[in-house]
Amino acid sequence: MNFVKLLLLFSWICVMGMSAQAQILSPQAAREDMAFLKHKLDAYHPGVGYYTPLARYEYLYDSLYNTLTASTDYLTFFQRVTPLVNSLKDGHTNLNHRRQYINKQTLYIPFYLRSVEDRYYVTHNMAADTSIRRGSEVLTINGRTMKDLHQILMDSDHSGSDGDNLTGRRQWSLYQFADYYATWFGTADSVVITYRLPADTLARQRTIKGVSLTQFRNTFYKRYRAEADRRPNLSVRIVDSLTRTAVLRVSTFMSPKKHDPFQLAFKRKLKKSFADIKAAGIENLIVDLQNNGGGLVLNSARLLQYWMPKSYRMMEKEHMKRAARAELVTRWNPFSMLDFHLHYKADGQGGFASRAHNRLYSPRKKLAFKGNLYFLMNGASFSATTSVLAKSLDAGVGTFVGEACGGAYWGDFAGQFKTVTLPNSRLQVRIPLKKLTHAVVAENANGFTVEPDFSAQRTYQDVLSGNDYMTRTALELIRKGTVARKPGTFRSFQASR
Repeated sequence: MNFVKLLLLFSWICVMGMSAQAQILSPQAAREDMAFLKHKLDAYHPGVGYYTPLARYEYLYDSLYNTLTASTDYLTFFQRVTPLVNSLKDGHTNLNHRRQYINKQTLYIPFYLRSVEDRYYVTHNMAADTSIRRGSEVLTINGRTMKDLHQILMDSDHSGSDGDNLTGRRQWSLYQFADYYATWFGTADSVVITYRLPADTLARQRTIKGVSLTQFRNTFYKRYRAEADRRPNLSVRIVDSLTRTAVLRVSTFMSPKKHDPFQLAFKRKLKKSFADIKAAGIENLIVDLQNNGGGLVLNSARLLQYWMPKSYRMMEKEHMKRAARAELVTRWNPFSMLDFHLHYKADGQGGFASRAHNRLYSPRKKLAFKGNLYFLMNGASFSATTSVLAKSLDAGVGTFVGEACGGAYWGDFAGQFKTVTLPNSRLQVRIPLKKLTHAVVAENANGFTVEPDFSAQRTYQDVLSGNDYMTRTALELIRKGTVARKPGTFRSFQASR
């Protein structure tokens, strides 16, 4: 009897899941959701009209709204909403599927892919079919060329990429290719791929079955456990004793502890790392910020204390719209009103400005690093990571290696967030509430983002061997004695004026 009940329950769950996947929205429901989303963006998002002119933004909304004249399935509606969210060109604004749309039953393309110029290669194969080896070139998936498919996925999500910058979108959509594909096209029960094996010119075709997330992860660790990046955050590794070079890996600006409101664990670990650097007599420090999507500005400011030449501010100003106040002042917290007035004031334009942006951070003295700094960065270096890069560039500190970061030199829209759920489709949109303007001098920028002094490019041999080509490029510069900015030759920067 219990088995029968369990079977019936399982069948009901499957039917409900299929029904949810096949949800149809009426024109009225779709338009209601679109109007609801725009109302929330206009009320909360401080970046409406910043990257895309208001007239263009309004025209786009009207165009999208007016196309909703017939019933539409859930996934198609998701794709129609995307252009409005992406028109903000804000890497912190995210459109996400409703809860449980992506679930344990979702199947993914079972490959990690990396690009060399305009070609796409398999680096890790989690499929049951192991004949597609590392270094195999994927030509098409379901009839679409990889170049076209990558562009579609880049255009589907602006996460991690501000303004018209492409590096963040390019990086995330390829590094998380399986996730992006499932998000945009739906579960991948199977796909037909054409490919070439390494050192072969013959184009082959094969049907590849999708795998669940659990299968994807388990197979990766079974086949490629030795290649998993297990470097702890803020770990220090000496990579060349002759030139006294070490790598400081900074993968996040969040504390390793969940309940750490003052981020003391991060602060202690950071201090220990620089004590180790000093004890080892390191003269060249490679700060590896690749794939660091950010975290707390407080912790990025703490990192800067170990090489900034003078006291500094992180932000020139912080602003938010009037509606954001309701997200910070709550009825259930009687102290929230007092706290809000202590930290914010009216900005004279209908919104609020932070009182705390003038906080000064002082450089470390005993553990300050005085040698050559090399920053490794890529398109996935974003948010609080961009703050570190922008402040360092503004002060004339370090040599930048890799590719342009994902964030803007001037600042971003972040700080605190509100997630809204559309009433009918249940799509979720994360909206940043603050405009954070870096305390930097505009004339000290080297581009819209922070651009590299020396680019680092992956080669096909790197695909085959899994080499860390970014660190290799930095080491080549160090061994030649090449620096873009010498220690001690700092610029005058914003906080000292």
